[in-house]
Amino acid sequence: MEENENNMYVSSLGEGISFRSVWETRFKDACIAIHFVFPMNRDDVTVNAVLGSLLNRSCAKYRQFSELDRALAMLYGASVRTAITIFGNCQMLTVVIGFLDDRFVPGDECVSGECAALLSEIVFRPVVGEDGLLFDGDEVERALRNTEERIRSRINDKEEYASARCCDIMCEGEPMSIEAGGYLEDLPDITREALTKAWRKILSTSLVEIITVGGVNHASVERIFAREFKAFDRHCAELPRLPAYKEPIQVKEVTERMDVQQSKLIMGFRLPITEPDDRTMAARLMSLLFGGGTTSLLFNNVREKQGLCYYCSSDYTRYAGIMYVRSGIEESNKDKVVEEVKRQLEVIAGNAFTDDEFNAAKLYMISAFESFKDSIGVIESWYAFQLYDGCVRTPEQGVERIKAVTRSQVAECARLARLDTVYMLAPEASEETNESEGGQGDD
Repeated sequence: MEENENNMYVSSLGEGISFRSVWETRFKDACIAIHFVFPMNRDDVTVNAVLGSLLNRSCAKYRQFSELDRALAMLYGASVRTAITIFGNCQMLTVVIGFLDDRFVPGDECVSGECAALLSEIVFRPVVGEDGLLFDGDEVERALRNTEERIRSRINDKEEYASARCCDIMCEGEPMSIEAGGYLEDLPDITREALTKAWRKILSTSLVEIITVGGVNHASVERIFAREFKAFDRHCAELPRLPAYKEPIQVKEVTERMDVQQSKLIMGFRLPITEPDDRTMAARLMSLLFGGGTTSLLFNNVREKQGLCYYCSSDYTRYAGIMYVRSGIEESNKDKVVEEVKRQLEVIAGNAFTDDEFNAAKLYMISAFESFKDSIGVIESWYAFQLYDGCVRTPEQGVERIKAVTRSQVAECARLARLDTVYMLAPEASEETNESEGGQGDD
């Protein structure tokens, strides 16, 4: 265990269990988060998503949500939330409790210790029925309904739907194509037996990252979770390697039709750069210069000067080596937009962008990194998503890395980008165009 110059205490609580406490006194609130990280598996994603929505509703000590809510209120208005996210080739289940920092509590009460104890009740001791299975049947039905609604609602956000479909096509057969929020066809098979099995598997095999942020008494929190995990016979799975780079053989082009007014064009590029490659920061800056804001090449040239789209932006996923360009277009402009996007990438690859454009992208990115210090929750997320990074850095260290990136490094990243997939979600064809409605095919 160690305490370093970054006001951070780090220790190990057992096999695959990391404990990190970040001392932060600029806020009145604090948080404790437990992250369970496990390989992305198509057979498990839906039951894990349902499990996540159950854990913040009750526990053996507080069997009803109203009882748990009262217990949280007694801890000066603490709150519990859960989340399921994709993290490289993994699914991450997060359970976090936010509360009033110990420094602002009257007397000597250790709220952080009490909140850690409550969080441990929620995570380690769910409601148990007379049959020995976990969770209340009514709560399971509620969680299944909510999960179904969330899954069905994906299609309502057409840009999100189009992005997901592009990922499906581009990453077919890869963990990245699996939807962390689950699938409708899995829901009928999710029972209390399945949820109990999933809960035991997660606690026994996941990599665990426990993070506290704020003026937290880390010793009491550490003791609580060290004791809890000792009760489990853990056989921790290794963190899966990040996706290997796949050179596109030919560009996949797919058009699907739906009842939309505006076509959504998604272009997926592959880069042989993922964490902990030192070039990831240059790749992130390249994507920002390319299409990350109002000073970017895509915004100024494709949208503003040529008026080829309603919006056009790019983002790079450093855990997958994938960069997506998303735009809203008229279908008739598709070929022009695709060619212009490729041309703007060639501008960067040729180091032909201006110093003003480069410096604006740097300033934009530095501002974004500095904003990671603006709240307890964002600080916690900053540290949680560094498992693949090779080392843990502070936001300040991140800023220094941005400042060190050169023009030539950004140009090199652009030269390495390869177009893999062009996906378009277009309006249903009218009778006048004599085109078939719906379906899928090359455009």
